[in-house]
Amino acid sequence: MDNHTRENAFSGLEAAIVMIAFVVVAAVFGYSMISTGMFATQKVQEVTYAGIKQSASVAITDGLIRGQYNEGQGGLISLTFSISVPETGEAIDLSKMVYYYVRENEGGNAVPLNYVTPNSGILESGDNTRVRLNLQGAGFAGPLAGGSFTLEIKPPVGASTLLQRKLPSGYNGGYIS
Repeated sequence: MDNHTRENAFSGLEAAIVMIAFVVVAAVFGYSMISTGMFATQKVQEVTYAGIKQSASVAITDGLIRGQYNEGQGGLISLTFSISVPETGEAIDLSKMVYYYVRENEGGNAVPLNYVTPNSGILESGDNTRVRLNLQGAGFAGPLAGGSFTLEIKPPVGASTLLQRKLPSGYNGGYIS
């Protein structure tokens, strides 16, 4: 009987060791799950902040575009419009803006910044500025009266603004609606 009592005591010691091993394994597993969760939460936070920054960095137009037109020089020769940054938006570096011009659904190109006024400076949130694109100087042929064009305004960070306009058939300069 004395031998049997020792076996029960030994089984209790084995059970305690197994239980301690389970607790240690569970603690390590729990720590790794918490670490993974913290890492995933940090990545989600970074993506959220990047999305907010990108959506807040947008150049908006007032919708009015003024064109200078000369049929003898190829039609539309310049565009003037206002851009602004919303009150909650990020500042925009005008030297990094891209103005992509397409005439009549043909292949388009970016207007070189030396044919854009202003082509430098910082546009702060709540500010606006009047932009002039010299299409003729940049070598772009503007549409004739009755034709159309597309202008994409791309800030360095954030969403672009797309303007599509069709010139009236009797257009000879002025506002393009």
